[in-house]
Amino acid sequence: MSLFVEEEEIALLGKMLYYSANHLTRREREVYDQLVENLMRKVNQMRQAQRIKNAQEQNAPQFHRSTQRIEMLKRLTPEQLCKEFIDTWNKQDFETEYLCLANCFPHNKRRANTMEEYVLHRTGKYQERKTLGPISKRVTEISSCDVHGDKAQVYCFEVHKMPGRDLTLHRLYHLIYENGFWHVADFETLKSHEHAVSG
Repeated sequence: MSLFVEEEEIALLGKMLYYSANHLTRREREVYDQLVENLMRKVNQMRQAQRIKNAQEQNAPQFHRSTQRIEMLKRLTPEQLCKEFIDTWNKQDFETEYLCLANCFPHNKRRANTMEEYVLHRTGKYQERKTLGPISKRVTEISSCDVHGDKAQVYCFEVHKMPGRDLTLHRLYHLIYENGFWHVADFETLKSHEHAVSG
């Protein structure tokens, strides 16, 4: 860690005090203490600013990636947003999946407060599924999309492929427009059907 000029000045003052302590008046000692205190306060402020700068530099790549993803999401219609949201599972792109969620998305489905926690949870979920065999999700059809102001409903047919079986889901997605693009506010499974598939 590099020394600031102020820290060198503090060290110099310390040496001066060591050699001249017996010759200082009470007032001069008070002035010395005040000088050191002011210098220490300035050093602490500079150290804190340096820590903040280092943290921002470390987070810059993540911020840049998130900004790129958000710009992509801003170009999507409600139907396209739903398809992207569902496909993030296949790509294991859980950062984008998190960005698709509205602020009001239920916490019992989100199960995380931050993007880092969400990505960690979803990655663990994906690995659990992988131990049971491959799984993928795809939208086979979007039967309707109703938009009313800043709210939309998208009705999707989805197929979730699992070992030896396919699960067909009829899901209704509730979307809300916030922060410049559509977000998934919630979803519900209206019907599901499972059937075995060969080999």
